[in-house]
Amino acid sequence: MKNVKTIMLSALFLVISIATYAGNTSKIVIKTSGVCESCKTRIEKALTEVSGVSSAYFNEANGATTVKYDATKTNPDALRTAISKQGYDADNVPAVKTAYDALPKCCQKAGGECKH
Repeated sequence: MKNVKTIMLSALFLVISIATYAGNTSKIVIKTSGVCESCKTRIEKALTEVSGVSSAYFNEANGATTVKYDATKTNPDALRTAISKQGYDADNVPAVKTAYDALPKCCQKAGGECKH
């Protein structure tokens, strides 16, 4: 009987933990000016360094980045700012000019053929 109570309490704790975590998880898709694998690496790295971000995926085909994050630890504006600080536009937030100017030419809006 004692084992049954322990198992039941453990199961209850697990369910509450999962429900709590799931309740704080949000997802957003941010349109960026990234274009290549190097852009993907920079954008995803910057986002995963933001507290509360559990995953970030940049899609080269459409320039969109899907981010899953804990809404109690960060917010969409902070995510857009993290991207803009890497030199990329993020929805309506423009790229930080000094970061943009430091990007390889192919990663800038005028573009060019990427050779990385």
